[in-house]
Amino acid sequence: MSPPGRKYVDHPSLQVFPPPSLCQDVNLSVFFLKGRQDRLQALCDRFLNEPSGGAVHYRPRLPFVMLTFQHVGRLSSEAEGFRDWGFTSEREVTFWIAASDTRRHGPDELCQRVELFVPYIYTDNPWAVAGGREIYGFPKQAADIRMPGTGQGAGAFEVRTLAYRTLSPGTRAEVARLLLLERADGQPMDMDMDLGMSSDTDGAEGFRAENLLQQVSVLRDELGSLLDFNFEVGSRILDFLFRPTLPMVFLKQFRGVGTRTDACYQAIVGAEADQLKLRGLRLLPRRFRLTIDSLATQPLAEDLGLELNSRGQLSIAGGLQIQFDFRINEGHLIWSGS
Repeated sequence: MSPPGRKYVDHPSLQVFPPPSLCQDVNLSVFFLKGRQDRLQALCDRFLNEPSGGAVHYRPRLPFVMLTFQHVGRLSSEAEGFRDWGFTSEREVTFWIAASDTRRHGPDELCQRVELFVPYIYTDNPWAVAGGREIYGFPKQAADIRMPGTGQGAGAFEVRTLAYRTLSPGTRAEVARLLLLERADGQPMDMDMDLGMSSDTDGAEGFRAENLLQQVSVLRDELGSLLDFNFEVGSRILDFLFRPTLPMVFLKQFRGVGTRTDACYQAIVGAEADQLKLRGLRLLPRRFRLTIDSLATQPLAEDLGLELNSRGQLSIAGGLQIQFDFRINEGHLIWSGS
């Protein structure tokens, strides 16, 4: 039994549903961006190592950032008492860094004891914003997100969010474009949601057991040259992406009252996402163009070390498209300041 005053009090305004969270009919588009190792290390220091007072020491494993655009068709709680409530859907855009806590695990090779750290994440579902931030520490921000193949008629990926363009007393916050990812040739994207795989259980299991290994083998050969990785790195990245369980790490915190700088609660939280069913997989072998707009309160390029041209753009050689179902499990404390 929880001690007095510690039992969570449900209220309609809180919009937080307990985990595990079941995510079904997920379509994920994955792109790899070249960052700077020192900038990624600075993010790990700022959000993981320094708040813990050195209890953890995360280091980025590669100077690459994974950018994902995810459409979840059905998002629901699997917790007792909430399973029959229904479901929502969401569009989500996330920047991921692969990092390892060398203090706990030592200098492991890539894909051994690697966790995904999220410095930026955007979603169009207010319940996902509230629950993600409160339960795990996902730094989720509300956004207007457009994605090809989701019934919006969008020909590109686009994110707009409330932000300050500059910082001054006369600056008014506005919903501004944050990023745009489009085909380099300017043609509309054809992101077909049906990758040609059966959605029934037998078909999905057959795909996982037989066809997946063949397709991943082909991707290992093609992904390295396509994304300017060497073969070994490309192979390890794919091995990591298609593991049955993906571990994640977050800084969970709440700002204190009566103070400008202090947090009333801070913790380093871990959680795992289990892949339940792989429905489809394909390579996106064409060039894309990512434009990141200059917004004072969304310093993506600076924080991640992305080298943009004079137009605020960078070229992406290709990506992956994956259809699957997954579950985000209950988290666990790695370190707590309380």
